[in-house]
This record gives sequence, C-alpha cells and structure tokens, in this order.
Amino acid sequence: MRSFKILPVEMKVRDFNLSKDALKRLYWMDWYFSHGKNAEATCRHFNISKSVFYRWLPRFNKFNLTSLEFDTKLRKPHHLREMITPKEVINLICQIRKNDLEKSKYEIRAELKHEHGISIGYNTIQKVINRHPELTNAYHKKKLKMHRRFKIARLRAAKELKEKYLGSLVQIDTKYLYILTSRFYLFVAIDCKSRFAYTQAYKTISSSSAADFLGKVIDYFPFPIEAINTDNGSEYLLNFHKLTTELDIPHYFSHPHTPKENSRAERLIQTVEYEFFNYQDDLLNDDLDEVNRRCDIFNIKYNQKRYHHSLHYQTPSAYIKSYLEKGGQPFSI
Repeated sequence: MRSFKILPVEMKVRDFNLSKDALKRLYWMDWYFSHGKNAEATCRHFNISKSVFYRWLPRFNKFNLTSLEFDTKLRKPHHLREMITPKEVINLICQIRKNDLEKSKYEIRAELKHEHGISIGYNTIQKVINRHPELTNAYHKKKLKMHRRFKIARLRAAKELKEKYLGSLVQIDTKYLYILTSRFYLFVAIDCKSRFAYTQAYKTISSSSAADFLGKVIDYFPFPIEAINTDNGSEYLLNFHKLTTELDIPHYFSHPHTPKENSRAERLIQTVEYEFFNYQDDLLNDDLDEVNRRCDIFNIKYNQKRYHHSLHYQTPSAYIKSYLEKGGQPFSI
C-alpha cells in the first residue's frame, strides 16, 4: 500500500477519503516534492500538460487534502454588474406586465414608446421580467409543458417501403371539397405498391373522422396494412395516432411543406377532382350520404376499371391478382 512522503504524518492510501481524481493529483504533488520540485520532469512522468499541473500546484495544501478536489461550486464574483435602467422605468414595466401577463416584451416596448415616451430595448424588458418571478406567465408555461408531454415523435418513412410489397406503405391525405354551398372534407388512402385506393367524405376534419376513415380503409383493403404515411395535419394526431398505436401499425409523417413525400395521395386527390367530381353535374344535393355514394362509385371505377400507366396499364385489382399469382405476399379477403 502506497504511503506519501510529503504529508505531516505517514498515512496509507486506504486512510484517505478522496476521489480518484484527487488521489491522482496527490500522486503528482508527492512525486514533484520528492524529486527536487522539477515541474517539467513531473509533467513528463505523468504525461500531463504544464498548464494543468500549475493550475493545481498553488491550490495544494498538505494539511487539507480536499484542496485537490475539483470544486464544482459556482464562484460568484465580488462585484456584479447592475442594471442601469432607472427604477421608475422598471416599476412601470412591472406594472404593465402585472395588468396583463399575456403581454409580450414587444407589446410592452411599444406601449412605453407611444404612451410614455420611453425608448428601451426589448431585451432589457425581458431581463426585468426574468428577475421578477411574479411577472412570469405560469399558465403559459404549464400549457407548454403539457403540449411537450403529448408531443408525438415524427418518424419518417424509408423510400424503399413504397415498392416493397402490398400494404408496406399506405399514404393518407385530406382535401376540402365544395358542393353547392357546403364544404366537405375528402379523405383518401392509396397503397403505394398496387395503387389500390379508397375515398370517403366527412363533414368535419377532426381526428375522430380520420380514425373512422382508417377503420374503413382497413376493412376495405384486400390485404393487411403494414405502415401509414400522412402529413402533419392535426387530424392525424390524437384519436388517429392512438388507433394506429392500438393496431400496432407504424405511423410515419412527411416533412413539413413537403407534399412530394405523400405524392401518391396528392395525385389521387387530383384524379378524384379532375376525372370524377368535376363531371358530377347532377350532384345537386349537398347531403353527405349522397356524396359518399358517389365516392363508392369512384372507388369501384378507380380500382376495377381505370387502367394505370404506372401498373403497365392494368387496374389495381388486376395487378394485385397477378402479383399474388407470381408468389407475392398473401392477403386476406
């Protein structure tokens, strides 16, 4: 067991209540004082820089070995900078903020300038707010904390999922639809591999409507859905995302303002409008059931009668049949 020569009494290493780092520094000091106080030789022996050694040498006290411990306490300076803002202005800022905790530093600055003729930087106003706890908006912080707690991780779908197999990635999107004076929300879903699609209209664009639509898509598609891709709309959060979690279906999101990542659903919306609803001149009733009856007609036309260039001029239903006959993924009916 190592004993040190520089200490007032002979002590063993086991007698010290020091951290590993402090004990390592004690080895430096013991070697330094027992070898003629040669700092360069000490640094070379322990492979440390001179700046590190000279930082600890003045701190070392052989009567107080805790001086070699790293002091993590903040060293507060003796003289602190103080705000040069007049006390009257600080009191005025506090008064304005207390009357309305929702008022931002920019609004306070404008009020001071126009109503009191005081020109002051908004960073100074923020410092005043930070130094007075009673001026903080506790409700806003609580609301922000709750929002972060319910925040959903935005996963991104890999490109190879689009053409992997049937149901490997289904894209879903929403488009508003005006019929007479009524506004409907058209939900669309399309399988990236087979172009098999489904459309349905709703009166609201809530997450409950999106969750109901997802349930109908799962029942309508002739194969299981392995993953879903949507944009970042609020209708695809809460109930919709909760349903995907319950069904153990991965829910991927597109990057913001990047519709090309949900391109096949976007193209399906264009097809629904240009090739179908623009020609429904006899649709003079804004009843939701009648609109959905027309959506059912489009679903049959798109999946069983429309030939797709991307499928080598096959219908989606025919493509699914030929894909499975060649030994593709089995599906449920």
